Amino acid sequence: MNRIPFYFLVLTCLVSKGVSGQTTDCNGVMGGSALVDSCGVCQQAYLYDFILHTVQFVDVAGDAVAGPTQMVVLPDDPGNPYWNASCSSTPGCTDPTACNFNYLATEDDGTCGVTDDCAECQEPFCYDPVTHAVSYVGASDCDLVWVGSENLSNPQMNPNWNSACEVEGCMYPTACNYAPNAERDDLSCEWDSCIQEGCTYSEALNFDPAADRDNGTCAFEEACMGDLNQDGAITATDLLSMLSVFGQYCD
Repeated sequence: MNRIPFYFLVLTCLVSKGVSGQTTDCNGVMGGSALVDSCGVCQQAYLYDFILHTVQFVDVAGDAVAGPTQMVVLPDDPGNPYWNASCSSTPGCTDPTACNFNYLATEDDGTCGVTDDCAECQEPFCYDPVTHAVSYVGASDCDLVWVGSENLSNPQMNPNWNSACEVEGCMYPTACNYAPNAERDDLSCEWDSCIQEGCTYSEALNFDPAADRDNGTCAFEEACMGDLNQDGAITATDLLSMLSVFGQYCD
């Protein structure tokens, strides 16, 4: 019968428990807090920020220092969504550095986003080149043109990249609110506010040569009814003219 040398047993004990008596967790950390769940996955403890919903994994839960908006979550905590999560797949972005990281996701579906220069989170999308429709689905669910994270910063593929940084405004020079510095038209153009209304009839007393649209206020000089010869004055000549036709009937 072969016997295992005593020094080998001592060495094995030191490796598994450490010189200080601490054990090595499933993540290879001496005295670590990681545990293997029922799905065979080594789960770490982490700091969870319940305001920003971000996760920071830690090796030793007892050494973790939680901030004012953080809490320490142990691997087998009943409220830990990672524990046994791999037994059932939850698609989403699993990259903690991505702007749309989903801490509940257990299967990365290629939807991890990238923050552009305007601090906007740009997410991958499925593009229909015929209808120009965009749908935010997983990469495996897109059978058209997939614009992944590697192409999001390409303006030819993603026109929304840095769009929040661009100056928006009316780009039609004839519009009342034309913005010469605008880089993107925001569909706000209008042509009514700068139109000057007034009397557009040149024969009117209040003719306005600067008016673009007539507002129905034109006033005309009334004719002098007694000035029959239209010499600008009512005189005996006008009276004689009237008497000459006095008593006649008009057809």
